[in-house]
Amino acid sequence: MNEKTIPAEINRSTFITTLKEAGRKIENKIQTMKIPPLLKNRKTLLIIGSIIIVLAILLMIPSNSAARIPTFTVKKDKFLVAVTESGELRAKNSVSISAPRIRGNIKIVYLVPEGTYVKAGDPVVQFDPTEALTNLKEAESKLEIALSEKEKVIANQKAEMTRLESDLRSAELSYELSKLNLEQMKFEAEIKQQEAKLNHQRNELSFIKSKQDLESRKIIHQSEMHKVDIDVQQRRADLERAKRDLEMLTLTSPEEGLVVYEINWSTGRKVILGDAVWPGMTLVSLPDLSTMESLTYVNEVDVSRVKKGLEVLVKLDAFQDSSFKGKISSVALLGKNKDRDSNIKVFEITVDIESQSEILRPGMTTSNKIIINEIPDVIFIPQEAVFEKEGKKIVFVKNGSSFDEQTVEVGEKSENYIVVTNGLNPGEEVALRDPNIKLDEEETPIEPGSSVQLPAVME
Repeated sequence: MNEKTIPAEINRSTFITTLKEAGRKIENKIQTMKIPPLLKNRKTLLIIGSIIIVLAILLMIPSNSAARIPTFTVKKDKFLVAVTESGELRAKNSVSISAPRIRGNIKIVYLVPEGTYVKAGDPVVQFDPTEALTNLKEAESKLEIALSEKEKVIANQKAEMTRLESDLRSAELSYELSKLNLEQMKFEAEIKQQEAKLNHQRNELSFIKSKQDLESRKIIHQSEMHKVDIDVQQRRADLERAKRDLEMLTLTSPEEGLVVYEINWSTGRKVILGDAVWPGMTLVSLPDLSTMESLTYVNEVDVSRVKKGLEVLVKLDAFQDSSFKGKISSVALLGKNKDRDSNIKVFEITVDIESQSEILRPGMTTSNKIIINEIPDVIFIPQEAVFEKEGKKIVFVKNGSSFDEQTVEVGEKSENYIVVTNGLNPGEEVALRDPNIKLDEEETPIEPGSSVQLPAVME
């Protein structure tokens, strides 16, 4: 009791024995004194003596005992300036399976369970084929119409060519007849010769025109047939595309691997059965589990201190007793909103994990402690132990049963601790709350003698 304090716990039997001995001493002393007989009663003396001892003990306990103030023992150690952010594991290398680049709505109607180990050729995703089947039937109908139209054009052209060739042959015969007739009119009257000559010229013109009509119609028919052929080819291509689109609605695994769902950025969660996706969207990945990385995001306030190559301590939320060393492999140049309803900008950080383990699985949540700076052999204390008074930084150093106010100079700080460059020595104890402020009645008092330990540092 040199410092006017009592132990945190007092043995009940020892306490009672002490009271009895003190009571007997007081009784013997009183018996030798000249006092009224009533006060010399043994029970009365024992009660009076006990009350005196208890009052004496209570008076030795200070009203604002230092034992009730949580403290931190000052030590010199390696200080880490770090930023800790949550993240998610993913494979550094993986094979992606994306939605087909086809027209129309693409809705997932089958999705292999996540975590399934698939082989090459196994079905992974199936989309609703309703629209694709409709497109296929429509393409088939249009091709049939185009083929029918082609047959019709061929028939019409054949009939027309037959007629034109007949007209040409008739005109040619008329021309030859008029030519013979003209020869016979050499010995006839001049007027008849003139009439025969005019008739021959008319037949000649008719023959020439029929020949030109036939040639022109051939050119027109070729153009019409070319157009019909193009239409048929287009319809065939549409049909082939419709067939491919239908086949592409079933996605199979290109190789063996573990199925991992990707994020549907329109919903902000992983893809699920019934999602409507867009062409080319990555749905499933088959990761290479031999090389893993942690994807995390750093606030725009801290990103200027985060650089490629910094060491990172990665812990799995599911396995708190396991930790892995890593290094930052990339820092995004552009930030993005933290979420839809926030204006806070964050930057994507990729951390390469240097070791391998069977417990590392894509999709696991991680805690990423980014070591921004490492300062050897310095004094640091919890930030809650530093207070500000009249523009100065102060701490409360334990001195026996009380605390002395001490001005300090501070330096670097991490998430929970701050470096003290001047004003403290190793071994001193500092208060973690202002000892001049009484605890509220509703506040649960700290157990006497409690203290805060130094944080674990990365080897």
